Amino acid sequence: MQNAEHATAAEPVIDVQSIPPHQRHPLILQATQDLAPGHGFILVNDHDPRPLYLQIQALFGDAVSWNYLERGPERWRVRIGRPDSGTAPATSLRVRIGRGGQAAAVAADTPLGVADGGLVCEITNCPPGTTAEQVLDLMHGVIPPAGQLHLTYERLLARRSGSCCGGMCG
Repeated sequence: MQNAEHATAAEPVIDVQSIPPHQRHPLILQATQDLAPGHGFILVNDHDPRPLYLQIQALFGDAVSWNYLERGPERWRVRIGRPDSGTAPATSLRVRIGRGGQAAAVAADTPLGVADGGLVCEITNCPPGTTAEQVLDLMHGVIPPAGQLHLTYERLLARRSGSCCGGMCG
């Protein structure tokens, strides 16, 4: 985490002060995921968004920068960006879930759906640098809802961090 960086005037501003708290992190994480190399946005909040910083670091690592522009006490401004030399964009991984819940990575061209007594689904939006082992660890005990063949990495992470199902139940 750096303390200061000059942002360009053309960068968008996301002011989350009027957004319901439960909608803030998903909105910001999606905006971060969508950043092209060399681009960023300014986050405005009414408190220090340090928990969000930790979540972004866990998801994106060094592929995303975090720079405080203003530090309270009434308003915090942070520039979130993707460096020009950032790593590749998010990727996906196909996983076969067996009847017992065990998960294994399969080839990227494996057809989605029921196969060989299990279900092949795709885990999407894996942050740059995410390994198959990390995805499989998050998949432990996951059984997707009927007909759901695509799960986002964020939902798996939410499930691991305390949500009963990571939003998979609705």
